[in-house]
Amino acid sequence: MREGWQAPLAVLVIVILFAAFNAKPIASAADIAAWVQGVGSLLAIIAAIWIYAKQYTDKKADDENETRAFVQAIRDEVNAVWNDYDAVIRQALLETEEGKPYVEITPPLNDTMVIYRANPGRLGKVDDDELRKRIVAVYVSLTGVFNGFALNSQAISELRRLAAHYQGPDNDKLIGGWEQGLATFAHNLKKHDEELKGNVDAMLAAVDFWLANHPPR
Repeated sequence: MREGWQAPLAVLVIVILFAAFNAKPIASAADIAAWVQGVGSLLAIIAAIWIYAKQYTDKKADDENETRAFVQAIRDEVNAVWNDYDAVIRQALLETEEGKPYVEITPPLNDTMVIYRANPGRLGKVDDDELRKRIVAVYVSLTGVFNGFALNSQAISELRRLAAHYQGPDNDKLIGGWEQGLATFAHNLKKHDEELKGNVDAMLAAVDFWLANHPPR
């Protein structure tokens, strides 16, 4: 229900009462009783409309507050995940020499992102197309980068097992091939990390702007 309906309704009530009074002026006790009954019925209708409007407004405000809380939770989650990732894993990746593999074993990271996955339908209620796209882009980037680290960790573990247990004549060539492939993979991880940083920075700025323009109701 749109705002500002009260004034037109009041005008309509006045017009109805004025028209009714002109059509049936009060001339007797029976007319007074009829007018009291009629006005009472009209007031009951107005009260029902007001109650419905109040319930609708309260429900809309609650829904908007839930959406705002969801966006705030998205911001808090992404900011926390990014800070943890940036403090250790990302720094180690950026310090990896170009042409060398990233040799750190990283713990599973995707399990740290739960807000968006728990209620993806709430995102559709965010009234900003660009912000919705930025939120999705961040979660896609985070998932892609974190999956990349998981694959890299698996490959590093396999390489270490290979180096420890394989003693064939082509040992050096085989291990060298693995290391070369992992070096290329590390290079790609850096590229995706750069894209992720841009997406996170853009999303956090967009969320802050949106929250500032959507105070709690």
